[in-house]
Amino acid sequence: IIGTNGSGKSTLAKHFNVLLQPSEGYINVCGFDTRDEAHIWEIRQHVGMVFQNPDNQFVGSTVEEDIAFGLENRNIPQEDMDKIIDEVLEIVDMSDYRKYEPSSLSGGQKQRVAIASSLALKPEILILDEATSMLDPKARKSILGYIKKINREKGITIISITHDAEESIYSDDIVILEGGEIVYHGDYTTLYSDTTILEKYSLEVPFVERVKKDLNNYLNQDIFEIEEDEESVVKKICKLV
Repeated sequence: IIGTNGSGKSTLAKHFNVLLQPSEGYINVCGFDTRDEAHIWEIRQHVGMVFQNPDNQFVGSTVEEDIAFGLENRNIPQEDMDKIIDEVLEIVDMSDYRKYEPSSLSGGQKQRVAIASSLALKPEILILDEATSMLDPKARKSILGYIKKINREKGITIISITHDAEESIYSDDIVILEGGEIVYHGDYTTLYSDTTILEKYSLEVPFVERVKKDLNNYLNQDIFEIEEDEESVVKKICKLV
């Protein structure tokens, strides 16, 4: 879900795990109406959330204690807890940091721990609310790679809330919000076959898509296709040079 500041992205995200409830209409999450107070706890058991600043999510003095916190609240037995912590840290390649203090980690590592903490609770849906906006490009790419891996291998639905259209390359389904309304819904290929859609809603066209479009125009050939990733584009450019 992409859009500029004030488009309603984060407000929508907070409805998915009932941090907010709709004043009009309704939202159905995993078969539950979010307006029904009796099901709020059940909905939150289905939905995990990772926020912009991982420092605001840490509650434990070590990585393993932070992940254990949510499990303890679910009354998970200690022996099962250890297995779950091992599993989720392995998923995000943070097993070696189990005993580390969160404050000693880099921004990307902190966000990986925050994701692991959410995964430990086995959600059906994981929401990232601007979860990569404070990271450098290398860390952002790394986090998005882990998220795609989790989506494919664990079958967890990932909803990524962002103002950065670059991240849409990892998505199967893209929604653009403007003023709280859905103004576009489609896939990556459809969106980037007409980049004026992004420009219309003040969203920057991803660098790799600008390069492909400009080179195709310059060479007067359709050498680069929308479906191609950055690695493929670089290889083709090297051959052209």
